[in-house]
Amino acid sequence: MPRQLRTMLGVMAASLLAASTALADPAAVCKGKTLNLLLETVPDSTALMKIGPEFEALSGAKINIEAVNYSLMHEKLVPSLTASTGTYDVLAVDSYWTGEFVTAKWIQPLDDRIAADKVDTSVYYPALMEINGKVKGTTYMLPFWHYAMGMLYRKDIVEDSKFQAAYKEKFGRDWRLPETLEEYADVAEWAGKFTGKAGVAMAGQRADPVVMEATNYLFSLGGDFYNRQTWVPSLNSPEAIEAVKIYAELLAKAAQPGALGANFDDVANALKQDKAVFAITYLFLMPTLQDPKESKVVDKVAFARMPGKDSLLGAWGWAIPTNAANPDCSWEFMKWVESKDIAMKRAMAGGQATQAWIYQDPEYLKRWPQMAAVGDALAHAKGLPVMSRATQLVEVFAEVMGDVLANGTDPATAIANAEDKFAGLTKGDPLLK
Repeated sequence: MPRQLRTMLGVMAASLLAASTALADPAAVCKGKTLNLLLETVPDSTALMKIGPEFEALSGAKINIEAVNYSLMHEKLVPSLTASTGTYDVLAVDSYWTGEFVTAKWIQPLDDRIAADKVDTSVYYPALMEINGKVKGTTYMLPFWHYAMGMLYRKDIVEDSKFQAAYKEKFGRDWRLPETLEEYADVAEWAGKFTGKAGVAMAGQRADPVVMEATNYLFSLGGDFYNRQTWVPSLNSPEAIEAVKIYAELLAKAAQPGALGANFDDVANALKQDKAVFAITYLFLMPTLQDPKESKVVDKVAFARMPGKDSLLGAWGWAIPTNAANPDCSWEFMKWVESKDIAMKRAMAGGQATQAWIYQDPEYLKRWPQMAAVGDALAHAKGLPVMSRATQLVEVFAEVMGDVLANGTDPATAIANAEDKFAGLTKGDPLLK
């Protein structure tokens, strides 16, 4: 259920001014104003809630943060964005909503503001700016947090001598992390039988959970939804059919009970409760796996890039809605939240930093050593196509996966049945010209 979270005033503005050098005089445009934000219930939101009072003290504004489950966000945002004056003053925009929001003119271009205030966007990973920063050369967002995906695995299990000896006997080689999707599937299924746990924790729930997870399998084998030069559908390919087949077989043979209806919280719980060995999932789950109050596997889980070619990269970006009541104050908030010191505070609190320099910081890596693999993951990752109907793309692929997983339809047949729908999504799209 959605919950309204009102932060309270923190320390005095004078003590914070030096720490937030991105702002000159935020009180001049923010004092007495209220900024309403809608965020997903993830560690990045929790981190922001803890430091939000600093902006209130600095600016004289009030921040209302509404944190909700992901499945509610789009349906709450659209009515606000289509109203004459919106409910929300700062948006967190998922990367696959970018094309829809830009095409509908729901978010403001930021280039003039960036130039006037000399905001350095080169600090962000280029891959993140590509999917949640610029669209056709215009900047609409500042990357807020990313959901890099890859392989989480129980390092204590795979590094155990008995496990490695049994692995060598089974596969005829010394232990290594899986290097291909096919190898990952074989090892995960075997590891589940060897340990008596689920070989892999999976999120098969429609629509977003299964699509986000299964797209990694697709990209791992070199498949894609479209030829991104011609925008002809390409899901009906041997690579894509094999990816869907492997996903379906793993879910049936090696996943935790209830995986067909599971989301990423369920994947996290399976790992936290010592019930799974592997998962292809989000790196942002790592902080909760490291929380001794809820996790039995503290310091026992590691992250590695997706086996194979590429993984799915997603991100959220800060944006100003076109109908914002206080757009100048919204911009002051965005500069503050992405300023160097605040970005580091969020990262140290468990947020998924988007600024590349943070991953080179010794103190940060000491606090979160698992994040050292992020650069490698981002170098082998790509986002969903930035297109006006990306939301519908997710829905159509969810139909394909549901047909295979729930109805037992052959992957090639399920994909072929949806080919006309995929083709229709790109017709007339101004972002694809």
